[in-house]
Amino acid sequence: MSSRLLPPRTPGTPDTEGIPMDWLQAQLSTVPVWLTLVIVFLLPTVEPVLPVLGMLLPSQTALVVSGVLTHQGSLPLAGALLAAVLGAVAGNLLGHAVGRVWGGRLAAGLPARVTESRKYRAALSAVSTYSGRAVLLGRFNVALRTMVPVMCGTVRVPWGPYLGWSVLGSLLWAPSCVALGLLAGSSWQQWGGSGVLVAASVLLLATTSLPPLLSLRRGAPAVAPQA
Repeated sequence: MSSRLLPPRTPGTPDTEGIPMDWLQAQLSTVPVWLTLVIVFLLPTVEPVLPVLGMLLPSQTALVVSGVLTHQGSLPLAGALLAAVLGAVAGNLLGHAVGRVWGGRLAAGLPARVTESRKYRAALSAVSTYSGRAVLLGRFNVALRTMVPVMCGTVRVPWGPYLGWSVLGSLLWAPSCVALGLLAGSSWQQWGGSGVLVAASVLLLATTSLPPLLSLRRGAPAVAPQA
């Protein structure tokens, strides 16, 4: 694969350094193609085991930006899709493995403000209600995406079904994010890159986060982590 540098930011894109998507697009426009694809792979891979990183820079952001860069001709579409899907699957498997080994101790060490938060209880409820399917539903919500894989490992969700739902969720989520970037790329100059990307991500979250979040309202019992 060529290691040429990506072209600079599209002229006319507003300078909005405070917006993570616009900042990331600017940074990825200055690194080799292979490194951009490595970043697209690594962010969803480490997100479940480094939830703070996932909250600050969601992997979805990198995938949508990769779609924009693909539209601009800076990234190969097949490479962006492959890196995104493999990264998502790897992240789910890594999170499950961490949960099986250290999940109980990690849960016991969490402060009350985390374990009593709505997001944490929503993740517990999703795992309790859907078991392995929770990794599919949680894939589309940043809070659940960072917590559900470890929780599934903690409660010993069987590897077989978990892997199947992980692959399915990754095949749905990753191309959707890249496709949103492709659509956003066509309107980048006309509407402003950051605004288009923010709108695209909000739309994705709004249309895919309802099932796992509504599971909390159904009153499913919380899952007690195993040591």
